[in-house]
Amino acid sequence: MARKGTVLTSMLLGTVLLASACSSGSSSNGQAGNTGPAESSGSGSKPTVEVRWMRGENPAQAIKQDTPVIREILAKTGVKINMEPVPGSNYEDKKRALLATNNIPDIIGVSASDAAEFATTGMFLAISDYFDRMPNFQKVMETNPEIKKLFIDGKLYSLPIAEHFKIQGGKAPMIRTDILEKLDLAVPTTFDELYDTLKKMKEAYPDSYPFSSRGIPAFLDAFAFGMGGGFGMTYDDQAGTYFYGQNKPEFKEVLTYLNKLYSEGLLDPDFAVNTKQNWDEKMSTGRSFFYYDNNSFAVNYTAALQQTEPGAKFDRIPYLKNSKGEIRGWLYPKGWLVDNYAISSKTKDPEAVIAMFDWMYGEEGTNVTNYGIEGETFEIVDGQAQITEATLEKYKGSTDPARVMLSEIGAGLLALSVHVDEGPFKQLSDPNLVRWGEELVNDPGARYAPALAPAFTAEESKLIKGLTSKIAPLEEDVVKFILGIKPLSEFDQWAEQLTKAGSDQLESIYNEALKRVQ
Repeated sequence: MARKGTVLTSMLLGTVLLASACSSGSSSNGQAGNTGPAESSGSGSKPTVEVRWMRGENPAQAIKQDTPVIREILAKTGVKINMEPVPGSNYEDKKRALLATNNIPDIIGVSASDAAEFATTGMFLAISDYFDRMPNFQKVMETNPEIKKLFIDGKLYSLPIAEHFKIQGGKAPMIRTDILEKLDLAVPTTFDELYDTLKKMKEAYPDSYPFSSRGIPAFLDAFAFGMGGGFGMTYDDQAGTYFYGQNKPEFKEVLTYLNKLYSEGLLDPDFAVNTKQNWDEKMSTGRSFFYYDNNSFAVNYTAALQQTEPGAKFDRIPYLKNSKGEIRGWLYPKGWLVDNYAISSKTKDPEAVIAMFDWMYGEEGTNVTNYGIEGETFEIVDGQAQITEATLEKYKGSTDPARVMLSEIGAGLLALSVHVDEGPFKQLSDPNLVRWGEELVNDPGARYAPALAPAFTAEESKLIKGLTSKIAPLEEDVVKFILGIKPLSEFDQWAEQLTKAGSDQLESIYNEALKRVQ
């Protein structure tokens, strides 16, 4: 699938804030790898290794100490985890300070780019040196070849957060199907039909702006890909190469289409500057009827609308056919591979920490780190872990039942799972969200976005930074073309400026790095 990481924004999309954190040890000076003394575990069968684990804390799910999951990890692996959560808003600064001074805890949450930047410093344990002891992780790697992009000079220095099961999401066309029914309109199947539909919606609701967005990067990558082009550095899964989207002829068609919507009042005039908050307000109060973005947002929009309009409903429609006769849409990547955990090279018992992580990637560890304790919080039904009815009942009155439950259990993506299973969310989610996930996977035009860009050398990263600084100011003209401030007759000249600024060089760098991975 084609995934567009624009040069203006991060290569990766994303969906969940996942900043990882540091574990707590017994030493007073805060040095990494200060594990506690060996002692017998609660079962008396395994020695205890105490580690500090630092990660970012998402405001949606508090990280707690001494949870059932942490106790079960100790019982099963002999590793006692001391969590050191850092508020997500402060995590980047705290992490960078520790990395800069080589003063990291035993386990620290890092990004893929952090791992690449600091891999050669000797700060991180080389995970690949222990592959002969990691059968579970090797199975995970076999099912997700993109993990190879995390290798630096042939070695792996961080452990990615992989996917066991996820309620699939994507940037998808979402529309008020109740209004389609009210106006006796067919579900649009092409971009031309979408224009006709938005026009009829505007005629029926003249004060509306049928199509709205939460800014350019939030929708234009997927939208341009759907129309047959790209936005920023885009992966062409059919050719197996990257290309830069804005200076290609297909992008002129995208700009022409959006300029037409804007000039006719079909596109929200604030499309480029909307914050998530004011965009949510427009979608939730009937001021706009269509978006091309994260499908899961529609659950809340429908709930808000139905407070005053019981029949109001946003629903997913299939990906649209473009002028080339192609249907192209992208799903969010498999796993959360941009989010990794690095192990300090100073940790006192690396074998024990490696064994713990491999257990977490295995079936038993996956169940524990996502569902809690078998027989207490979950049971196995037809071979699949499920949260027990008693546990669901305990939390169903909470504002956010799944995350409150997972916080107390100490489980899931926002706790310490490295092989994430979103089964608990499936049990507690709006049925539409689950249905949309199944429909997205089965949509004939859907493709998975790559989770990662290929690993770059230090020299390549320096070149990319320099080229991006030249290209980024020119990219600001995208909004000007859509608003009509810059005439589309100047597109070819602008495209040539992007090429001269180095977009072709960017393509070469990305593709050379990709060849190394392959």
